[in-house]
Amino acid sequence: MNGTVFTGSWCNAQTDGPAIRALAMMRLGLWKTVRSDLDYIERVWWRNGGCDIWEESRGLHFYTLMAQHRALREGAQAAQRRGDPVAERYLEAATGIEKLLERFNHGVVVPTIEWSGGLDGKSDLDTQVLLAALHFTEVGEAYSVESPVIISTVLAFLRRFEPMYDINRVAFTDIYGVRVPVGVAVGRYPEDVYNGVGSSRGNPWSLITSALAEYHYRLALAYADSEELVVGPELAALLRWSAPYLNNGDEVLDSLVSLQSYLLAVGDLYMARVARHTGRDHTMYEQWNRRTGFGQGAIHLTWSYAAHTAAARAREKLVEAINN
Repeated sequence: MNGTVFTGSWCNAQTDGPAIRALAMMRLGLWKTVRSDLDYIERVWWRNGGCDIWEESRGLHFYTLMAQHRALREGAQAAQRRGDPVAERYLEAATGIEKLLERFNHGVVVPTIEWSGGLDGKSDLDTQVLLAALHFTEVGEAYSVESPVIISTVLAFLRRFEPMYDINRVAFTDIYGVRVPVGVAVGRYPEDVYNGVGSSRGNPWSLITSALAEYHYRLALAYADSEELVVGPELAALLRWSAPYLNNGDEVLDSLVSLQSYLLAVGDLYMARVARHTGRDHTMYEQWNRRTGFGQGAIHLTWSYAAHTAAARAREKLVEAINN
């Protein structure tokens, strides 16, 4: 690294990076570092041409804008506490992003609008949308985990990926001598051709399947403070789709506790899927071969471990909520 501009073929710049760094630094109280990143985001958020999180396509990306929106909103709050007038600029930019994000809602949330280069020919299904909802939203927000459009998007992923991979034909696995059902293994997007070592046909990803577990736990937690059970058509469809994997579900709508317990069991399906393809020494790979299930691609990818840890922590919170 010598500070010169990178001019190679790798897709850059990824402007979700400064936003994620700002969010991390705010938690450490490093305002000077945060301020420079937020000033940058405030200047460039509307520009087309940045790369998506998979480093393949250029345009305006849902994940990037969600990261930038969260950073600017939290940055504005931090600036207000310090009496810094920059807060007004950050809030104005965040409002602009909110309006732009409305354009991603097509009944399901699309990953990119105004495509301007890089990989083309992708469908409107991409699991970066799921990751954005998990990483940058709280209950009650437009694209939070319990929002109807995110629920519909997750169900669309599951329906599309289930028949794509041979390993999804396996319905059970053995964990410490106990036979348990497993959920669907899910990849980045249906047209993916990156197989971890080259180009052919894409595979399921460990971190995304862990994210599905976290999603169902977080969805259940979204009902933790509810006083009554209200199940919309989108959630009802997701519950019906999951029922065959558990051979259960008739009593799911009886109460909040039964709904949360059901979603806990659904989340566990995806944790079991990850366990099936993880080595006895807990080694994780970026991907699992779509036919054999063996690990493929980057070994010890930090994101794989982080995603599984995030799911485990969400599960702990859910179990505590159910027991209390």
